[in-house]
Amino acid sequence: MLTYQDVGLSAYEEQEIMRLLGRRPNELELGLFGALWSEHCSYKSSKNLLAQLPHQGRFVVQGPGGNAGVVQLSADWDVAFKIESHNHPSFVEPLQGAATGVGGILRDIVAMGARPIAIADILKFGTNEKAPALLHGVVEGIGAYGNAIGIPNVTGSLGFSAVYDANPLVNVLAVGIRRHGLHVGADGARPGSVLILIGQGTGRDGIHGASLLASHDFGAETEEMRPTVQVGDPFMGKLLMEATLAIVDKGLSDAVQDLGAAGLTSSTAELAYASSVGLEIDVSQVICREANMSPYEVMLSETQERMLLSVPKHNLAAVLEILAWYELPYAQIGQVMAGDFLRVVAGDQVLAELPTSVLVGGCPRVPVKHGKRMGSIDQSGAVETGNLELAWGYQVLGHADCRDRASVYQRYDSMIGIRTVWGPEHDVAVMHLENGSPGICIAVAAPARWAEIDSYSGGIGAVAAALSLVATQGAVPLGLTDGINAGNPEKPEAYDKMAALIQGIGKAAEIFEVPVTGGNVSLHNETEGRAIWPTAAIGVVARHPSPEHPMADTPPYAGARVLILNPPTKPDLGGSVLAEILGRSASYPTLDVDAIQHSVHFLAEIVPQAEHVGLLACRAVGVGGLFVTVAKSLIDKNPMALGAHLNLAQDVDARFVFNEMAGQWVLFVDPKISPFWDHVSETHGVSVIDIGSVTDSPELVLTGGRTLTWPLIDLKRAYRKGGVRDVR
Repeated sequence: MLTYQDVGLSAYEEQEIMRLLGRRPNELELGLFGALWSEHCSYKSSKNLLAQLPHQGRFVVQGPGGNAGVVQLSADWDVAFKIESHNHPSFVEPLQGAATGVGGILRDIVAMGARPIAIADILKFGTNEKAPALLHGVVEGIGAYGNAIGIPNVTGSLGFSAVYDANPLVNVLAVGIRRHGLHVGADGARPGSVLILIGQGTGRDGIHGASLLASHDFGAETEEMRPTVQVGDPFMGKLLMEATLAIVDKGLSDAVQDLGAAGLTSSTAELAYASSVGLEIDVSQVICREANMSPYEVMLSETQERMLLSVPKHNLAAVLEILAWYELPYAQIGQVMAGDFLRVVAGDQVLAELPTSVLVGGCPRVPVKHGKRMGSIDQSGAVETGNLELAWGYQVLGHADCRDRASVYQRYDSMIGIRTVWGPEHDVAVMHLENGSPGICIAVAAPARWAEIDSYSGGIGAVAAALSLVATQGAVPLGLTDGINAGNPEKPEAYDKMAALIQGIGKAAEIFEVPVTGGNVSLHNETEGRAIWPTAAIGVVARHPSPEHPMADTPPYAGARVLILNPPTKPDLGGSVLAEILGRSASYPTLDVDAIQHSVHFLAEIVPQAEHVGLLACRAVGVGGLFVTVAKSLIDKNPMALGAHLNLAQDVDARFVFNEMAGQWVLFVDPKISPFWDHVSETHGVSVIDIGSVTDSPELVLTGGRTLTWPLIDLKRAYRKGGVRDVR
């Protein structure tokens, strides 16, 4: 006999189910509850926290609650976008886990009636002997699916730490476009419509993936979880995408829902709940690719490349004609009715009947507990003025978090679809839509080391880091999506970190006036009691004013001045690569978000006027700090032999050179247009300091009390050696 433990429920949840139903559920019904009341599907530990995030904004078309968020780009175009995670499956089966993660987030975009045009990956791996194989498998899976289905991978983030040894993070952002005014989602189903399940035949792959694999910590039985990882088919995914978009474009379906976690259970129940209707599903009509599948297996299978359509009867013939054109398997599996129920039948036999208000909306939520700031001010970790060592430059640039990631992104097709103007060789992506239309700027950031020190400030910093990237293009942020990755929420410390992280994201989104349109939460990233760092994967989409002419990120010639916009008044090494290398423990400093916001607005105004004000290139200070940002600008200029001489006018201070505080930018400007930049602080109220110039000598020189010189050839060697290249 099936018990509540078998489906991942607690004893309290079983009692609550019986109280709400007024009876004991049968085994199939218990399985449905196990899936939809799982952490992965219900967000029971985080939903009340997420409800406090700012979701409204002048560009928002669809906020949280749909398959993806939607923002308005222009009078003609909307942009749908969302981050999704596939962490646990990718550890158990790296290639298929990552591949199906890509397929799943692409279907979320398609289910909003949008055509996917780009993906981005945010990856975290460990440092042990298993990490290279995991990285290799995950990258192969992401590339295999994205390349085959024809969606370019345009930008990404890659990081390493021992905390991810047994819990790698695989978060994927997908971006799509649709004509403005088109509305489609899971909330439009009307009584009288029929339900069509299209795509791949249902198999036994992925059963209990949401309730037992994704919603529990790992332990010794991890190897036994391989059967719960789905298998992807990108070629079927391509047919499914094209057929669904053709049906949506012709207005033939009143509701669309993809089949992801919990498969047919979640898609039917969530569509019914969102549309305030009842559904009757006949499992005997579902096309199965394996023999003798039970109703339990059919309802809980997580077979990929499937979509559920609600189709008015008068549109049925036209829909079937499109499906035949694409040679896509389909079955009419049920009908939409008035009421509040999900009824599962097999012919004339009723197998399960549950109110969706209970099945989807009744899961007990964890009350909000305000997250504690995990760090305390500790200046003992700061490196004293004048302490900078020549070796630190090579060590930081050669650190796994800073090194060249070409060996990863070169395995992706970043140009397919002819919309990519700037791809993964840059810090941000720029996408072109059509002549005369604004473009899309896409950026991702996931600075987890900050959030482990101070989760609240780390949440603010993650948002600021992503916004800093799109600001380099003068792009106007339209919305952000967040992927929250944390440990076991039943443990107070892990919950506090998650709560503080989300509250920090909310505070930043509020101050920066950039709404959170949706996202994903992945918890229980914990193995044998060791949790990951609380990690916020932030994705931002922004309106690019001139996608055909992106702002450069490398200096064009010797003689250009090097400026810093919004340098920190109290730089600190907390959360930095150098602090980790030196074994220092320092708090992550609180950011001046008002100053960052003012600088973002300044760049949005100035970058489109770059030619008139002499702005030649712009780059956000990121991982590794000012040193790595300038070094990468010179290395990326290869084969041109340019260097830079930075005169700090004081003793060379490691805190100034290697701090990673978000909201700083390196500007390269024309020396002939000095008056504007000499007086910009007075005229625009932003802080800008001149720290040097670009030279024709291939070396990076820092002067301040003493002089340190790094030959460019040695910097290139540090930047490109070892690391991710070794897994090829």
